[in-house]
Amino acid sequence: MNESFRRCLRLPVVSEFDDLNAQLWTLGAIGRLADQGLLHRAADPDDELSALSQQLLVDTGWLLTDPLRPSARLLAAPPPGVPVSALSGYVREQLARISRFAEGAPAGWNELDRDRIRWRGRASGVIAHGIIERCCPDVLQRATDFLDVGTGSGGIAMRLCRTMPELRVVGLEISPAALDVARIDVAAAGLDDRIEIRDQSVSALTDVEAYDLAWLPQQFIPRSELLEALPRVFRSLRPDGALVMALASESDLSNLVAGGGTLSTDEAVKLLEQAGFRGVETYDQVVTGRR
Repeated sequence: MNESFRRCLRLPVVSEFDDLNAQLWTLGAIGRLADQGLLHRAADPDDELSALSQQLLVDTGWLLTDPLRPSARLLAAPPPGVPVSALSGYVREQLARISRFAEGAPAGWNELDRDRIRWRGRASGVIAHGIIERCCPDVLQRATDFLDVGTGSGGIAMRLCRTMPELRVVGLEISPAALDVARIDVAAAGLDDRIEIRDQSVSALTDVEAYDLAWLPQQFIPRSELLEALPRVFRSLRPDGALVMALASESDLSNLVAGGGTLSTDEAVKLLEQAGFRGVETYDQVVTGRR
């Protein structure tokens, strides 16, 4: 919109919505260039869209020049363990979630795009592995059977199996799209003899003393289902087995729309203790308990 037209409409030169829109386009440019491998090399001058995208990121401090390369700001942006080259998946997932949210979609994880499901699984694998190593290193070291609640594409299960050759995993999932991706990818990884993907809600879990360690992302589990699930997860653990439960921050809108609502650490501690867990501890937005 040119300035004379703005003045005729009595619009401010730059509105707050312009700033928000610019941030979305900046995020989109990062995703586009990451997908094209153009965060580390200059675009072809004839590729006007990519060249302008690079200039936008240079102007906003996400790229440096001479030579073209990601800034420290961009290198620090991805989730831990996710390379900048994989940012396109993150960007596509976030923009898709924002779009569904703006359109009034109900809360809940309802991703259908296979690439975005895979990206979420890959990122979750890195993040969950790091959390478990920090919170329950002793249990992780001796674990032979792992319960992965809300396994998605199986990213957590596959990552742990690759680092722990004797580990067996049961992954629970209710999304048909995610189940399909998980079964395909687990088989392709040659891990289908160690990873069982079940079409099952955690609130229907009936296993008893079957696992040494369980992972449960609360932000994806509706409160009514969580209340039913925690005693079942407790019974599914062997003596001195551990549950690691990641929580949605009370102020985190992006986690709130995942379907589980928010849960304070104090509330989470009470719920675990009521389900029978002992030695309940908190680590930022993570709660652990032992059987």
